[in-house]
Amino acid sequence: MVAKVQTPLPLAAKPTDQAGTALFTRREWIGVGAFILVILAITALPYVFAYLSTPPDRHFMGVMVNIPDHFQYFSWMRESRTQVLVPNQLTPESGSPLLFNFLWWTLGRLEVLTGIDYAGLYQITRWLAGAFVMAATYFFCGVVFRSRTKRWIAFLVGTVGGGFGWMWVIEKYLTKQEIPLDKLFSIQTSEPNTFLNVLGFPHFSIAAGLIAVIFGLVLLGQRSQNLRYAWAAAAVTLLLSVQHAYDMLIIYPVIGLYGLMIWTRDRRFPAYLFKLGVIVVLASVWPALQAFLITSADPVMRAVLSQFDNAEAFTPAPILLPVLMGFAWLLAIWALDIRAPWKDRDDTHLFILAWFLSHFVLVYLPLNFQIHLLSGWQIVTGVLATIGLYTRVLPLLKRLFRNRASEQLVRIAAAGLILAVIPVNVYLLGWRFIDLARTEAPYFMPTDTMNAYTYLETQAHSDDVVLSSLTVGQFVPALTGAHAYLAHWAQTVDFYAKADNVDAFFNAATPNDQRQAILQAFGVDYVIYSPEERALGSFDPASAAYLQAVFASGETTVYAVVLDDSTT
Repeated sequence: MVAKVQTPLPLAAKPTDQAGTALFTRREWIGVGAFILVILAITALPYVFAYLSTPPDRHFMGVMVNIPDHFQYFSWMRESRTQVLVPNQLTPESGSPLLFNFLWWTLGRLEVLTGIDYAGLYQITRWLAGAFVMAATYFFCGVVFRSRTKRWIAFLVGTVGGGFGWMWVIEKYLTKQEIPLDKLFSIQTSEPNTFLNVLGFPHFSIAAGLIAVIFGLVLLGQRSQNLRYAWAAAAVTLLLSVQHAYDMLIIYPVIGLYGLMIWTRDRRFPAYLFKLGVIVVLASVWPALQAFLITSADPVMRAVLSQFDNAEAFTPAPILLPVLMGFAWLLAIWALDIRAPWKDRDDTHLFILAWFLSHFVLVYLPLNFQIHLLSGWQIVTGVLATIGLYTRVLPLLKRLFRNRASEQLVRIAAAGLILAVIPVNVYLLGWRFIDLARTEAPYFMPTDTMNAYTYLETQAHSDDVVLSSLTVGQFVPALTGAHAYLAHWAQTVDFYAKADNVDAFFNAATPNDQRQAILQAFGVDYVIYSPEERALGSFDPASAAYLQAVFASGETTVYAVVLDDSTT
C-alpha cells in the first residue's frame, strides 16, 4: 500500500544501521537542537509581547489560548500541592478527591519545592514539552528513514505543518461574516498540530511526543525481536496513561492492527508483537481503568463527563478533515499504493500503515473526547508525506525537468512541501499578537480583580463557594483554592442551569427571595462584584442585607454571604 522506505535494521546494543554505524549522530542532534531552540524562541514572542504590553491596571494571566481548560489544570496543580487525589473545585458540589494526573501532580509538587507560580511553571513546562515533542518526532523519523534528508523533511512537516484553515480566514474577510464553529475547529484544533501545541498546549505536546517514542520503540522491537524494547515501550506507555488515559485508545489499536498486518503477511502468528502487546497493556491499563471507574462511580465525575458535549468539540466532519490536516495529509494518502503485493511490504511499511490508517476510525469513535484521538497523526503524516514526495512527486518532476539533478529536484520539492503546510501556523502565531494587543479579559484581568483573588486566597477555605460571572469564576479555583459556583463548561455540574442562575442573580428584576435561594442551594459563601458582573445586570449587592462587603479594591468588591432567619 505504500512504496518501500527501507529494509529492517539489525540492532545491536546501540541502534545501528546495516553498516554498523549509529542510528543517530551527535552532529545530527546538534542540528535538531538548534532548530528546536529557534521554534521555542518564535513561540515565546507572543508571551514576551503580552507581558511587555500589559497596562498598569491589568494583569496578564500567563496563558494565551484556551483559558477555561488551562485554569482547570492549574486548579488540579494547586490541589496537588498537598494531595495525590484531588477534588473538583470548579463546581459548588462537594465531590470525593478522585482525580489524578501525573503532569499536574508533578507541577504542583514542584510549585511547593521551588516557589515558582503557575505562570512560571507553565512556561518552563511549555519549553520542555515543546523540545520533547520535536525531539521525539525526529527520533521516530530516524527510526523509519536511514536518509538524513528524508528524516529532516518528515521532521519539518510533522513539526511546523498544518492544514488549509487559512482559507476560512480569507473567506471571513471577503464575506464580512464570522467563521462558523465547524470550520473554526478545522483551524484551531491543536491535537494534530505540533506547532500549535508548542505554542500553547504543553500537555498535548507531551502526549504526542510519548506516542512517537512508544511507536518508535515498538518498531525497533519488532526489527530486533528484543523484549527490552517491549519493556521500554511499556514504561513510556504507563507514563502516557497516567497523564492522558484516553490515548490508550491510540496505542493499543495501532499495535493490534500492526500485529494483524504482520500475521496476514507472514501467515504466521506474530509471537513477539503479541508479547509486546501484553506487556504494554498490563503495564499501562491501570490508570485508564481508574479513570473509567471514577467517571462511572462518582456522581460529580459522571455529571462532568456527560457535559463534554457542551464544548461542541468534535473531530471535524470527514469533508473538513482535509482542511484540518492539510496538503501533507493529502500527499500521504497519495503515497498509499493498494496495488503493491502484500508480501513486499516490510515491517516498517506495515507499521506506518497501521498508525496512519487507524486514525480514520479512531477519530470518529462515538466518544465525546474523540477529537483528542487526533493526537500524533501529524507525525506519521509527515513520514508518509515524505515517502509520497519521493515516490510520487519526484518521479513527476524528473519527467518535467529532465536536465535537473535529482538532489536539486528534492530540494525544490521539499521546499514546496514546507511552504504548502506552514501558512496556517503563520496565521495562528500572528493572530496571537492581534488578540493580545486588545489587553482584554480573559487573557488580561483587572488588577482590582486580582486583588480580590488574593484576598480570597487568604480568607476562603477549600470548601467555601464563590459566586461570580463565568469570566471571573474560571480563575477562582486555581487562584484561591475555593470552589467556584460557575467556572467551566464541563467541570461545573449543570453548567447551563448555573449560568442562568448567575445571570438571574445580577439581574435587578430578580425577586430577592429567588436570589437568596440561589445562594442557599449550594451554600455560597462569597460573591465577587466586578465590572464583569456589572455587565450582567444592574443589581447592586450593597443594597442587600444578606451581603456584607469584606474587601474592596477599586471597581471590585468581595461580599460575604450572611443568611439567617431574617433574610431567608
